[in-house]
Amino acid sequence: MLCERCKIREANIQYTEIANGVRTEHNYCAQCAKEMDFGPYSAIFEGEFPLGKLLSGLLGVPGGADEEEKTSQIVCPTCGTSYDDFVKNSRFGCADCYSVFDLLINDKIKQLQGNVRHTGKHPKFQKIKADPFHLTSSDQSEEGKERVEEKTGLFAGETEMKAETGAESAAEMQLRQLESKLREAVRREEYEEAAKYRDQIRALKEAQA
Repeated sequence: MLCERCKIREANIQYTEIANGVRTEHNYCAQCAKEMDFGPYSAIFEGEFPLGKLLSGLLGVPGGADEEEKTSQIVCPTCGTSYDDFVKNSRFGCADCYSVFDLLINDKIKQLQGNVRHTGKHPKFQKIKADPFHLTSSDQSEEGKERVEEKTGLFAGETEMKAETGAESAAEMQLRQLESKLREAVRREEYEEAAKYRDQIRALKEAQA
């Protein structure tokens, strides 16, 4: 298939555009794709794949310098990695970064595709695992509720979750509560409150060490 732009070179890049619910597919050669403006995705055609530059375009903070300054205050209390560091370096500093930056990243993904859970097509060979905590319309019926209970193994009267909570130490419970408050503060964009929770988490972890 020839490139639909130059009509000369072989098309080796397929670009799918969805506008107002209408799906349109385009086929370009690498040269034409490089010359065209695909916004943050244009970096893909500039030789070696620059993941950091692509992430910066996708996850960068819109809204000007004030919003960017607020977001830069969000720092992982464990390793000190900031959101800016993650966007720039394309990697987290430790496992706790996933919890700290989770809401910021989810918000960006929602802006890009409308959901943080994939609901589109899957390869035919891929076996889809049922998500016991994702209720479909059929799960709202009485039969559906029974199926959900069977999937999760959580029936009335079970105390598994309570037992796990009871086994935790007071410090661990306090740490979980602070991390939850931190994520909620980030979600509400109350970055000063988030910084306070971050400091409390850091102090608690240092006391446990």
